[in-house]
Amino acid sequence: MSSWTEPLRLADRLSVLDQLAREHGINLEPDVPLGPLTTLRVGGRADRMASARTVDELVAALETARAAGVPAGVLGKGSDIVVADAGVRGLVIRNRADGIEIDGRLVRVASGAAMATLVRRCTAAGLAGIEFGISIPGSMGGAVWANAGAHGGEMKDVLDSIDVWGPAAGASTLPNAACAFGYRDSRFKTSGEIVLGTVIELAAGDEGEIAARVAANQAQRKATQPLADQNAGSVFRNPPGDHAGRLIDATGLKGFRIGSAQVSTLHANFIVVERGGSAADVRAVGDHVRAAVADEHGVELQYEIEFVGDWGPGERWATPTSRLAGA
Repeated sequence: MSSWTEPLRLADRLSVLDQLAREHGINLEPDVPLGPLTTLRVGGRADRMASARTVDELVAALETARAAGVPAGVLGKGSDIVVADAGVRGLVIRNRADGIEIDGRLVRVASGAAMATLVRRCTAAGLAGIEFGISIPGSMGGAVWANAGAHGGEMKDVLDSIDVWGPAAGASTLPNAACAFGYRDSRFKTSGEIVLGTVIELAAGDEGEIAARVAANQAQRKATQPLADQNAGSVFRNPPGDHAGRLIDATGLKGFRIGSAQVSTLHANFIVVERGGSAADVRAVGDHVRAAVADEHGVELQYEIEFVGDWGPGERWATPTSRLAGA
């Protein structure tokens, strides 16, 4: 018989989570497939899933998971991630908190808002500076978490403040300068904090000119990226002074395939996967590309996509469930 001093097994903690969720009116779904909720469309199931339509519901789900001792992560639009075939242990919260409020040049954005929707709203309001966001397929939370960027712009360029929730401090607001933004990086990748919402500051501009820049960005993305294929976005970060896609192409890896996954023939820094494919194949292609580029060019590419879920003990690239924040 287990002693009360021993830690509870995950199954026991999930039972506690179920009870607390019922008490707080939070609807939990068991054993939910995650692949269909990601742009790559591969991967296994979540032990439990909750949906949050407001920031308050998001915080309530996070605090309930904390009280039950269950690992929890937040899933936005499902880009930039590869869910393990074995799935995700604990609670995944599907972030549907997508409010956008415009007040002059300041825009308050909930973390579940789609970047494309935000760009369209700001364009219609004659606000400039976020046009690059039309090429970011995810949500605001994920874009902040990764300091996402395109067409010469990054999230750090427009962010004024960020509302976050942390497992120790609860809810708080951080200024831009406190977020340690770097190239596709921020404090949120290691702090365990969840992005709840942001305030961005833009510039007044001509709606027609802004719309033209947005359209040009869309056209460039359509012409250069495999949007018709299942993919998770750019696989590797660009190394200093170079481009990952150029290095992969120069290594002769366009079209390289393992099982259901292959390097895109349109853009070498994308891995595309067949319907019904596996996360393991995606990972195998990515690891082969890293090794081949290192051998050929002496450059060790760093993953930009995140491998989330149960990839096995000691997995170097696996991202803990708590790092699922906002993708």
